[in-house]
This record gives sequence, C-alpha cells and structure tokens, in this order.
Amino acid sequence: MEADYFVKLIDAAEQRRSEEIERVEMGGSEEEPSHKKTSGAKEWEKLQTSSNEEYLMRTVLPVLYQGMKVVDLERPEAPLEYLALYLLKHQDQVKLPQKP
Repeated sequence: MEADYFVKLIDAAEQRRSEEIERVEMGGSEEEPSHKKTSGAKEWEKLQTSSNEEYLMRTVLPVLYQGMKVVDLERPEAPLEYLALYLLKHQDQVKLPQKP
C-alpha cells in the first residue's frame, strides 16, 4: 500500500514537471505561478504547513524521480551513492522560498 502512495506522488510530480517543461517550451506565460506571488515569509510558512504530499512534490520528488530514472538506466555499481550525488548536483532545479 505504501508503494502505491509513493507511485502516486511520483506520478503527480512527473506530471507537474512535464507541464512546466511544456509551458517553458511554449514561451511561458506572462503571469507568475501563484506560489511566487506571495512574499517569501508567507511562502515559507505555506510550505511548512502544507500537506506531506504537497511538501514532497515541491521539495524532493521532482529531482528524486529524475535521479531514480538515471539510476535505473545507468545501473551504477553503488546506486545509493550515485543517487545521492545526483541529488546534490541537481538540487538547484527545485526553487524553494527563503526561510525568514
């Protein structure tokens, strides 16, 4: 049952990432996403009080899912170390609000 939960979270993060890529490829929209309209302190508070699913989808899963796909394709000798390094290298792909 837990596996289904994580699969749903990963699928939702992948869908969100795909939509963002498509939006960027189409030239983007002039309007900023609603989560960027609020001030930094309010956005930090919102992230900290969000549901577990929303928090993970915004902070970890976009890069984690990509890293897991790379690990699956590459099949490195030390997969956990490879994944950890991948996450550190690509952590700038997730934009988080600054802590007040």
